[in-house]
Amino acid sequence: MSKVSNEALIDVVQVYNDEGRTAAYDLLRNQYGVKNPYFTRKRIDKDPRFQYVPERDCYLINALTEADHLFMSIEELCSPVVPQRVQTAEKQLIDSRPADMEKLIQELLGERLLELSRYISLDSLSKTMIIDQTSLKSAGYRVVTH
Repeated sequence: MSKVSNEALIDVVQVYNDEGRTAAYDLLRNQYGVKNPYFTRKRIDKDPRFQYVPERDCYLINALTEADHLFMSIEELCSPVVPQRVQTAEKQLIDSRPADMEKLIQELLGERLLELSRYISLDSLSKTMIIDQTSLKSAGYRVVTH
């Protein structure tokens, strides 16, 4: 009986997603000699690279970080186009791109508001805006009013 390596778990998960649970269990029995796939399934469940979706009875493969699947790398941009088979988990990543982009935009806006809060404060009760012009100018900003 050979142990299923961490790299082989990806293959098992892809078979599970594409062909179903029975086919994945057959792969474990035939290729790796695993008689009872319970513990292998537990390893997959605990592995941070995989996320089980019970409604669809499949695993999402979390091999990419959020920033990795938002933008293409230099290698991807410069390499020739090679058509690849799109897996169901990869389709889920593509579907989450607008949500990830929205999260990125919110983070950028939050950083900009944090930058503004260093120099500007608002008092809503007295309807007063206090601007620290000295700090603004020393940071390289210029104040324009109209």
